[in-house]
Amino acid sequence: MTARTHSLLQAVPTVTPQLTTGERTRRRIKTFGLRMLAKSRLTRLIGYRYGGSGVILMFHHFTRNTRAHLDQGCLIDDFGRILAGLKQRGRQVVTLDEATRRIAQNDPRPFAVLTFDDGYRSNIDLALPLLEKYAAPATIYVPTEMMTRTINAWWLGLTELFRSRERIEIEPMGQRFTCPDTNSKIAGLRRAVAWIWEDFHRAEMLGPTFTAHGVCVADIVARYTLDDAGVKAADRHPLIEIGAHTTTHRALALLGEDQLRADIADNKAYLEALLGREVPHFAYPYGPPSLSGEREPRVVREAGFRTAVTTTPGCLFPAHAGHMFTLPRQNAEFTADSASYTECGIDGLFRALATRGGNPLAGVTAPAA
Repeated sequence: MTARTHSLLQAVPTVTPQLTTGERTRRRIKTFGLRMLAKSRLTRLIGYRYGGSGVILMFHHFTRNTRAHLDQGCLIDDFGRILAGLKQRGRQVVTLDEATRRIAQNDPRPFAVLTFDDGYRSNIDLALPLLEKYAAPATIYVPTEMMTRTINAWWLGLTELFRSRERIEIEPMGQRFTCPDTNSKIAGLRRAVAWIWEDFHRAEMLGPTFTAHGVCVADIVARYTLDDAGVKAADRHPLIEIGAHTTTHRALALLGEDQLRADIADNKAYLEALLGREVPHFAYPYGPPSLSGEREPRVVREAGFRTAVTTTPGCLFPAHAGHMFTLPRQNAEFTADSASYTECGIDGLFRALATRGGNPLAGVTAPAA
């Protein structure tokens, strides 16, 4: 931080971020509404139009205490309830290969696919025992630089920054925070993450901030994610398949053509050399910031993948058989109640809301590659 910049920051008032009354009220209403919809099973009426034949669910890391992680991740008890709910509804959990076969053949049997992004240790330490209990397979998408500990995992750095510090200065953001309690830390983290999502170029600006506050991102990555040996061991488990997630986990829409190809192809080559097998499945980092149009799906197809998943909410229909590189995927993480959130998601509620009651396939599929 330059003397001039430090002087400018000193002139910025220090704020104690808090969720507004409106934000807290909306969250309570959303949580209550989702629980009531899930318990009443009213979303199953929506499912007749928006539920399709199956759904791909998206998770990241799992925890026994979401508050300790500033409301990040999925409570492992909720994950257990999600698996129990899928079984109760007669929805078989299948691999991506089986899911694509079913939609291609218009198989009417309902199914779900479990996907975990980024390669967190908790996928194995916490989630795998539950996968074994329910004989449920899962795909873990792993970026190369997560394994080599060289990734710019800015989201982990920000989480650690707000979790472990009370006074925080984020120079490129032009903000000074005082966060004396968990609620203010959560609010501050959300504000910083939202600032990144406004422009993903900003993710490259945070290195000096982490250094100034004594936050070592490489150490955090090593603490929370699998290394080469862990990924290789996970892939040997009969319920786990490793998928690709780029080399650097950058927003792909920001990359030039050559960078894009390298970021995708090099990750595939690295994983295949490590695992000694083909890696046919891919996940776009962040979702929309990695999809500028037809370019990214085309490059993924040309790299030799068979499927690619987005973060666009929605369920799978036979029409997706011709659009394997823009498959919709339902987020299954909602801190207040992931189980109810997922129950509504597998019936297509969030797709219905996104389309305002329109075509469930609208805007989901890109032109067939």
